[in-house]
Amino acid sequence: MIIARTPFRISFFGGGTDFPEYYTQQGGAALLTTIDQYCYVSLHRLSPFFKHRFRASYARTESVLKPEEFQHPLVRECLLHLGVQEGVEISHVADLPGRTGLGTSSSFTVGLLNALHTWRGERVTAEDLAREAIQVERVRVGDAGGHQDQYAAAYGGFLRLDFSAGPRTAVRRLALPAARLLELERCLLLFYTGIEQSAEEILTHQRQRTTENQPHLCQMRQMVDEAERILVEGDDIHRFGQLLHQTWVLKRQLAKGISNNMVDDAYEAARKHGALGGKLLGAGGRGFLLLFAPVERQATLCKALTTLQNVPFHFSAGGSEIIYR
Repeated sequence: MIIARTPFRISFFGGGTDFPEYYTQQGGAALLTTIDQYCYVSLHRLSPFFKHRFRASYARTESVLKPEEFQHPLVRECLLHLGVQEGVEISHVADLPGRTGLGTSSSFTVGLLNALHTWRGERVTAEDLAREAIQVERVRVGDAGGHQDQYAAAYGGFLRLDFSAGPRTAVRRLALPAARLLELERCLLLFYTGIEQSAEEILTHQRQRTTENQPHLCQMRQMVDEAERILVEGDDIHRFGQLLHQTWVLKRQLAKGISNNMVDDAYEAARKHGALGGKLLGAGGRGFLLLFAPVERQATLCKALTTLQNVPFHFSAGGSEIIYR
């Protein structure tokens, strides 16, 4: 049996500039971190005594004779991408629900690819996993979305990503002292909205508006530089929260349906009770609401958002890894 553990991520700045429609022309960037919330993918070799040759257990269970018969697109395309012929059983569990804006689909894809390569005795790098996951999700499956989630899941840690028309994405870990990371982490709160749904339609609409959105995307790209400067140069950490508010205002203008009334009301209530900024990590009013608030204001803020579930978290340093073999 093989078990892969892969982290989920929080994206702070640069979302939207990681779409190839934008970064191949203008260059994109993203600032993000992985957190200590994970998905787990396990593989087990199936003996020839079963009537089915492949089995996958996630929110439902599928048993098939050939990989192409799987209805789960990521399971199907990962197996076909690697040309897996030998019978295998795949199981998936996670700390947090999917389709909630934490890059869960990419974490699953990276984790499954990592487990499959290990199962076959193949060594792969984080770069290999990120590139293969992009190929599976964006090309083979055809899902809309950018290219930052796959790199976050594969590499892990507090990352700066730079996208260009060239063949490689530049991945750089921010060299931040532990005290600085802790200072930022203590100012962040994560709230679950309770809504789980695909953002495919909104992301497709956003990609179609890339040319129209170029001025906003340019500003969001520049905010990556400013956010890195705040963290690295030891500027007042509250500036990071104020910058989050600015990027959230811009993001709402990229496509219709980015937010909804419930999220807007919660965000405004949070701002009135001490939050300096924040952003919805998913699109369409789904997923998790990230807020930045001084520590001394957080108790009051949490009381104002009792309808949402507070999810404690910490930053994590590692990407996808095999934890059992």
